[in-house]
Amino acid sequence: MNEELAGLPLWMLSPLAVVGAGLLLSQVIGVLLQSRGWPKLYGAVIAGLLLGVSGLGMVDAALLTQFQELFNAASALVLFEVGRKMDLAWLWRSGRQGGVLVLGCVLRGLGAWAILIAFGLGWGEAAFIAAILIAVNPVVFSSMVSDSSASGVATYAAANTVGISNLAALLALSGSLAWMRSHNLNAEFGFSEELLRQASKLALGAAIAVVCYGLYAMATRISKAQAGLRPGILLATLMMDLGLCSVTSSSALLSLLLIGLLLRNAETRENVFQAQVKTAQDIGYALLFMMSSALVQIEHLFQWMPLMVALLVFAARIGLTRLALRPSGAWSANKKHAIALSLCSLVGFGSLVVDNSMTGASYMGDAAARVMAALSALNVLIGPGLTWWGLKLADETHEGDKHG
Repeated sequence: MNEELAGLPLWMLSPLAVVGAGLLLSQVIGVLLQSRGWPKLYGAVIAGLLLGVSGLGMVDAALLTQFQELFNAASALVLFEVGRKMDLAWLWRSGRQGGVLVLGCVLRGLGAWAILIAFGLGWGEAAFIAAILIAVNPVVFSSMVSDSSASGVATYAAANTVGISNLAALLALSGSLAWMRSHNLNAEFGFSEELLRQASKLALGAAIAVVCYGLYAMATRISKAQAGLRPGILLATLMMDLGLCSVTSSSALLSLLLIGLLLRNAETRENVFQAQVKTAQDIGYALLFMMSSALVQIEHLFQWMPLMVALLVFAARIGLTRLALRPSGAWSANKKHAIALSLCSLVGFGSLVVDNSMTGASYMGDAAARVMAALSALNVLIGPGLTWWGLKLADETHEGDKHG
């Protein structure tokens, strides 16, 4: 074994160097694609596929596990930004508009569950996967919005939906996980006990967010930090929140979203720090999506049954989101099409639980795992493109403004 390692280039022996090389490759390809009018995130897709399990095999689950804290930190920035985009006052005042956005989340979950049941999955497994499929991928949506400088009524509604969908998915997943764990052969607790455990994790995550936000508010007031000096305090707060959630096994997703919500809806002072945080977030987008792409097994798309299910689920999620928007007169038909397309991407189990990305795999049978693998592969290949197309269709992109 030592002789084999001795024959490898020195940089290939460093996991950090491999991840760094992948990130460098994703940035170079992404910039080249962006200069030709294509989504920059596909640079991370290409780099991940080339270096990951479907390509050279240099980046796999074992290697990425060594950098879980780094990926969690990148997730913290993304999830905080999702929470910061949620305008609770607008959702409350908008009435029907807010209602149809929530309805879209419900229909996505129910539609996915019905399709999975129809293709022979057990209803418990189907509910577990359907709960995940409620959510919209915040990395894909936020990256596409950032790259295209999108803003407008459709983008605003979709940004609010990303946060709503992740919260709804987390709640649904807590219930389905409690059911799956309580009905496992090695179950230690019944359903009610498991449900209480899941609820406790959510409550503890919310409590940590309130405490960390309080510390952030106190620190900025004591130091009298101006808006341009607050990013460092904010980043320290997010890292502290994520660390506390990790050691207490509480819900990091809920906690990080809640900090963003509090900063957006409870903070009355000016919060002009987006420019300083944006670079770190853009790197986080590339890093997280490169990681997702590296673990994708493209061969699952060559199995016709999982592929057919994945295509049906993708189409149904878009169609049901569009159907939910129909009662509202706030957006034109074209804007509704755009919102439905821009919300097409889906998340993985690891994105919803942040810290415990592998704990859901043991609860799925082979058929369910193949469907999830096909969905992940399809999402990596077409999710960013459809989201980008949706933002273009809304006619709310302003790429030229960044170079003007």
